[in-house]
Order: sequence, then structure tokens, then C-alpha cells
Amino acid sequence: MLHRVAFVSASLSSLFLCACGHAQREARALPLERLRLYETGVGYFEREGELGGPRGAAVPVPSGHLDDALESLVVLGKDGKVESIAFDSRQSPAVARARAGLPAETSTAVRLHDVLLGLRGHDVVVRGGGKRIRGRIVDVIGVPDHDPPVAEDGKASTTADAEQAGTTVGKTFLLLLTRSGRFRRVDVATVGDLQPVDPQLRARFGSALDATVALRSNDRGLLDIDGGGGPVRIGYLAETPVWRASYRLVVADQGAAALQGWALVHNDTEEDWQDVALELVNGRPDSFLFPMAAPRYDRRELVVPERELSSVPQLLSTTPDAMWGDFVDDGTIELGNVGTIGHGSGSGSGAGYGSGSGSSGTRVRTGSSGLVELGDLAALATGAGKESRTVFAYAAAEHLDLAAGRSAMVPLLDAPMQAAMITWIDGFTAGTARHAIRVDNTTAQTLPEGTVAVYEGGGFAGEAMLPRLKPAERRFLEIGDDPDLELDIASSEQREEPQLLVFERGALVEHLVRITTVELSWRNRSGQTRAVHVVVPAGSNTEITGADRIDFDLDRGRPLAIFTAAPASESKPRRVVVREGISRTVAFDGIDVAALERYVAAASL
Repeated sequence: MLHRVAFVSASLSSLFLCACGHAQREARALPLERLRLYETGVGYFEREGELGGPRGAAVPVPSGHLDDALESLVVLGKDGKVESIAFDSRQSPAVARARAGLPAETSTAVRLHDVLLGLRGHDVVVRGGGKRIRGRIVDVIGVPDHDPPVAEDGKASTTADAEQAGTTVGKTFLLLLTRSGRFRRVDVATVGDLQPVDPQLRARFGSALDATVALRSNDRGLLDIDGGGGPVRIGYLAETPVWRASYRLVVADQGAAALQGWALVHNDTEEDWQDVALELVNGRPDSFLFPMAAPRYDRRELVVPERELSSVPQLLSTTPDAMWGDFVDDGTIELGNVGTIGHGSGSGSGAGYGSGSGSSGTRVRTGSSGLVELGDLAALATGAGKESRTVFAYAAAEHLDLAAGRSAMVPLLDAPMQAAMITWIDGFTAGTARHAIRVDNTTAQTLPEGTVAVYEGGGFAGEAMLPRLKPAERRFLEIGDDPDLELDIASSEQREEPQLLVFERGALVEHLVRITTVELSWRNRSGQTRAVHVVVPAGSNTEITGADRIDFDLDRGRPLAIFTAAPASESKPRRVVVREGISRTVAFDGIDVAALERYVAAASL
């Protein structure tokens, strides 16, 4: 009972000391004042505080983030002076295990047998079977069974096979050399307690376990800052969860809308964020991982004497007379451990060859024509967007309080926007249309990529992904099906009119106008006017007639033919003509007689 009370008291004392030590370590940590989160999964942490106090100053850094902190740490402010930044050296698990005599590979399981082998030559105290023995471990040995095990080939295993350490289950022994010079054999199965006598050896085993735990748990350590002179600001990078944006777009009549932006941030650290100035950066500066914290060793060339010298004395286990051997009556000489020198030579040769062949074919490449210009519809996408900096930072309106392990939605922006509900049809094809929304970034900020939920008419209208949008840029986002509007294609035909032939770099470049004529109509069964946007399968060097309006989609690189569909009505047939300037490059060896006859007959040439 007294032993139990003493044990409990000692345990409580240890816990109290650990808690006090933890509190002291945390009290030394400089408080977090500012945090910048980036889209690349890193965060810039800035701490501020006094140097040279009685408790000192430190920066808490998880072990997994130590490399980032060491290669990015910056000292700001002119009052304080930093003289050094120290931390506990971090051993890799492989090095720590090897120094403890354990297998270096971290993926290899550590068995009791491995521990015992690592303690060979060391002084240990062994308890088991009611006995206490102190001695140095000579080896870990196995004892053969009375009935030798049978090998796979049916033959009985030899004694040497059975004596391999650990091969005989339940019959592995420790061979100890006691302080009195006696050899003792201890059955490993009876060992209940084994303790190395050397405290440094115990510390090496502890370091091996610490390295393994640090690899898994990412415990926090401290960068101790030595200096003085006053307050100082310390900034550094660390891995953080990527912050993500999401939007709510409330669309009113006549193109007016309100955009609400939210940012999802996560505090995955073990530290509570209290009164922290939060900034969210819309940009992707380069950042990479670089191993710095753990000691690294270079390899040097091994230079040896020209004459090979042995590290084992020649007469360690023999004599010159034994090396010479015995002479018997028949005159033969038995040589033991004397090797013979063999000589040999060889030669070889080989040869090979290879060949290949192929036939040329007609090679055609089509693109926009730079000589036949019909217009630049891409200019209709007004406001290409401008950025004056590589990154944009959004500062939270209020300082952030976020406990460790918690996440929060932080207001990003709340601003008026230009947006309109439209109907979307991909190409001149008959079928059901799609609901879409045209978004114009009329704010002064670049909007980061994120989900957008659209609300219109007092309810949910759909959602989409909003790409990164610069100021004055426009996007068309599909948000759902529109079953109330159908497009009918009565006819569609296409022809080409060559305009110019140019010989360039061994190929014939044909500049021509591709003319597409479409007869269409639509049926609007809804009670609202629809702005029908039809994606025209052409490029920007295009001229379109027959539509009510023309626009251009920069994302898809396609013109848009826009029609106004009256509510609850069916339109009259509309004739749309699309003239696109294109070029076609044909390899000269691919021009046949039919192509030449077509060029001769072309009146436009």
C-alpha cells in the first residue's frame, strides 16, 4: 500500500512539474499579432514582444514546420536586437535508431530480439523468475531442440541452423558475463525487466523514441530568441490549410445585384488565436519545402594506402608453424587458409543494325486568318481587367478570435455588382436551354475563385464555380436547366470562299471566309422575357448578322448571338449569317488535282 501511495504521489508530482514546465514554455512564447493566409497552403505568422526579459522569448513552432520557419524567419523592428535563435537539434528517426543499436529503417518493426542485439557488450540488469542478474550481454543465442526440426527438403536441420538466434521459438537465451567473470545463460521468455546501466545508453533509446513520436505527432517546439534592447517583431512561414472563398449573389431587377463574399479559415494549430489581425491573400507566390532542421552529412572520398593492410593481427588466432602446415610420409603438403591465385581472360563482339520507313500524307492545319479581317468580337468583352500587384490582400474588418482546432467563416466583402439572369444555349443545336447568369466585376478587387450561390426572385436559383475575376472582367456562369425555352433549327448550311493563296515555308496557306447560315426560331413558355445567348462556334475574327445583339465569352473564346424572347410566345423564323475569317495550311505535297481545280473555279480569288 505504501508503495502504491508513493507511486501515485510521484506521478502527481511529475504531472505537476510537466504542467508547470509547459506553462513556462508557453509564457515565453511571443504573442501572435498578425496572420496572412495564402492560396498556396502557407501562412505568414508575425509575433511581437519584448526581448531580454527574465523568462526569455521564444517562437512556438511544430516540429514538422521547423524547416519552413528556419528558411523564412525574418526580424522586423529597430528597437530589439536579436543575437541568436537556438533550438533543440532534431535527429532523423533513422539516425536516432541507429545510435541506439536498432534497425535504421523506420518501416522495420522493432522486436525484442533487435533490442537485445543492440545491447550487446553493454552492462544491463535483468530481472525475471524471481532473480536479479547484472552483467554484460555477450550475445543472444538459440538452443537446438532435442528433436531437430525438419527442413522443407525433408532432411533434418543441422545444429548450426537451430542455433541461429531467434529461430527456436521459446528457447532464445541471453548470454551474460557477470562482474565476477561468470557466464550466465538467461531464458529470454522469463525476462520481465531489463535495464541498461549506462544512463547515456538509456538516453539514446529515449532519443530514438522521441524522433519517432515527433515524426507522427508534430509536437510543438520552441525557437529560443536571445537578445535584448526592446520590442521586436518576428515573422515566419508555416504550412496552413488553404483558405477558400464562397459567394452569395442576390440578383435584383435591371441588372443590379449584391455580392457577399465569405472566406473559410481553419486554425489547425495548438494555439488559440486571440485578437489576431487576419489578412487573406489572393495570389500564388512560390513556396517550397526545403530540409534544414535535421543535421546532414556529406560524403568524403575514401583514400587508402596502396599497400593493403589488415585491421586483424596475422597471429591473432594462429601460429607460423600452423600456417606452414604438416608434412606427412606421402610427401603431400596440407595448406590451411592459403588461397590460390587464378588468372583468366575472355573476349566478345557483337553488331546490329536497324531501319525504318514512312510515307508522307496530307497535313492540314486550320486557324484564324491574319490577312482576311472581318472584325474583332473579343473587343466586345469590355474590361479585360488590370492588376497592379502580383497578390491582393483582404484584411478582415475585425480582429479574429479563433480557438485551436476550430474553423470559421470570415466576411470577405459585401459590395454591389452588375449581374443579369440569362438563357444559355451551347451552339446552334435544337434542345432545352440552360439558366445562366452574366457577372460583371464592378468592384475594385480581384475576386478569388470560389463557389457562388445565386438567389433571384426571393429564392435559390442555382450555383456555379466563379473563376478568378479581375476588376471589370465579365463571366457567364451556367446555374441550371431552363425547360421553358426551346430552340428549333430549321436549316443550317456552310460554305467557304477562298480569298487569298500564300506560299509559306514549303506549304500553301489558304485564307478564306467560312460562311454559316442558320434558320432558327424559339419557343418561350415562361411568363418572363428571356435574353437568349447562343454560343456561336467561331473565333473572334467573325462577323454576325441577324441577331439582336452580339457579345463575346472570353472563357470559351466564342462569340455570343443574343436574342430577346418575349414571354409566352413563339418567335418567327430568324436567319443568322456567320462570316468567319480563317486560314488553312496544306503541305505542298498534299495538294491534289481536285484542290487546284477548286482554286481555279473560285470566283472570289
